[in-house]
Amino acid sequence: MAILSSNELILAALLFIFVVWTKRILWMSRVRRTNPPLEPSRSPVSGAPPPKISIIVPARNEEKNIPNCLLHLCRQTYPRYEIIVVDDRSEDRTPELLEEWQRKSPVPLKIVRIEKLPAGWTGKNYAMFTGSKAASGEWFLFTDADTTHSPSSVETAAACAVERKIDFLTLAPQTESKSFWEKTVQPLAVGSLALWFPPEKVNDPRSEVTLANGQFILVRKEVYEKTGGNESVQNEVVEDVELAKKVRGAGFSVQFLNGTLLYSTRMYSSLKEIRTGWTRIFTYLFNKKPLPILHKIFMFLLFSIFPFLTLFAEAVFKLGSPQKFSEAVFYASLGVSVWIAAIRFIGNKLVKSNPWYALLHPLGSLIMVWILASSLWRILFKKPSVWRGTLYR
Repeated sequence: MAILSSNELILAALLFIFVVWTKRILWMSRVRRTNPPLEPSRSPVSGAPPPKISIIVPARNEEKNIPNCLLHLCRQTYPRYEIIVVDDRSEDRTPELLEEWQRKSPVPLKIVRIEKLPAGWTGKNYAMFTGSKAASGEWFLFTDADTTHSPSSVETAAACAVERKIDFLTLAPQTESKSFWEKTVQPLAVGSLALWFPPEKVNDPRSEVTLANGQFILVRKEVYEKTGGNESVQNEVVEDVELAKKVRGAGFSVQFLNGTLLYSTRMYSSLKEIRTGWTRIFTYLFNKKPLPILHKIFMFLLFSIFPFLTLFAEAVFKLGSPQKFSEAVFYASLGVSVWIAAIRFIGNKLVKSNPWYALLHPLGSLIMVWILASSLWRILFKKPSVWRGTLYR
């Protein structure tokens, strides 16, 4: 049996990578078709009167974000709602800003202050739990302080949940990317989540694949309390996914839909925040298991870095070691690299991010490998996570 040469193996690998990326275009098209964004609407929620919604906002040191968040929440078209902001041990100007907003808010605005985090709780879990205890609505909407809501985001989500009989509705946001590193990494990280947790599986009640987004969770109060709420997942760092699992496990309807036209968020603003935030997410999203993370690292190395690395190596050979240069490998790796960049260009346009940053796909992929490796390191050596100034083991 003939043994393939190293160049023939590389060409075969490049062909396989080309096919996989071509399939990704078809996948992107299918996702856009089967999971379109919810259109902002003024459709009245069935019922007379419509159910009251308690919007619960956990806030820890959010002086930069809370004014914008409250500004847009106070402009909602939904007729019956209250806002509850949980000031979770803030050490900046958040308490002062909340008092100012409470005086001028056009809708009922409650402020709940947490002075100390009880043992066994994560900060956000306890803030959400505390907010729920102060709420009087029939539905709870948990949303983060770094979100910007369109005027009809609550009304559209509520109508969708009621009409489709969804007990736990969570929405994906439009992700804002402003800095260099955000534009380089964020679209890749968000797109990878959609690839690893396909919407058709996440929304299939027979599937075990579960995903949720804590930036927007609309849940019926009765369902939240029956399934134990945040108290049942009090020590979980990725509490949104664990809550969704609890609700689905109890036989209630859970749906993760496209909310990119309803609200937006800027998750992180610096490379340090990106690394810390996504390391925390990936560590717990894969249930603190090394093998799934190793698999994702391998996937990035093969499908996102190998073609560009091969192209670079062949360019070096052509300039310095002509005897090692392979024209076939050079042009094959160039073609695959251009194809990958073109697909990323289209993907960036779909998520409304600067499409030209697709040219930095190899750099973004290296950052993703770095982040995933950080998650793996934390798992293997049982290192604690630090988030919002709190240490979580």
